[in-house]
Amino acid sequence: MNASLTAVRLSQFALRFIVIVSFTAAILSLLLWLEGDFDRESLLAHNRLRDNPAIVALFRAVTRFGMSAICLLLLSSVIASYRFPALRPARPVLLVVLFAFSAATLIGELLKELLGRARPITDLAGQLNAAGRHGSPSFPSGHAAKSLALALPFVFIVPAGSAVMRIVKLALIVVASLVCYSRIVLGAHYLSDVVAGAALALACIPIAVAAANGVYARGRVTPEKLDSVVKRLTVVLLALTFGLPFL
Repeated sequence: MNASLTAVRLSQFALRFIVIVSFTAAILSLLLWLEGDFDRESLLAHNRLRDNPAIVALFRAVTRFGMSAICLLLLSSVIASYRFPALRPARPVLLVVLFAFSAATLIGELLKELLGRARPITDLAGQLNAAGRHGSPSFPSGHAAKSLALALPFVFIVPAGSAVMRIVKLALIVVASLVCYSRIVLGAHYLSDVVAGAALALACIPIAVAAANGVYARGRVTPEKLDSVVKRLTVVLLALTFGLPFL
């Protein structure tokens, strides 16, 4: 690829890590589903938490606004990059984030319909103290896949050269992890659903990197032209920030 054009680099170590962990998580999620007992027991063990209205309210807020919080962290990093040079590598990754999120959303919905796993509230009727009702199939967890797809491209691709960047990465991981855990606390998903969502999010990263580099190459996006592209992408991310809580 022409060195004068914008390109996103995923290191060989990161790529190997993503492939291995994604494959392992996918197999683990299927084994947990097939074995069943650990899935059920881990979910029922959270019934005591669901008896606490404050905990339920907290994790409902995490479920509803967690992905928006991730979007705000990404937006803040991109905006701050115009003032702080250490944050500039975050700019081209924004397209990767949006591609990964789109792929995780589409593939996740397709897998839900193909596999048709019933929600825990259906399988564990009378045993599960679930906080809320859910109409779509259960496997994989859409919240887990989408929140991690928003956070992990930034974590794996942007160099952690400064303390600020390390703090942003840690915040992204913490918020995405809380979104994943909230689905179990609320009784919306089994552990296997959440693990499958994580596997899907990881698998989407190399695909999103290749797609973003293809767009940058076809559009002959130079570092100078990247600014106008990033401004349009921030509008999309801003729309997601305000729209995701209502989807």
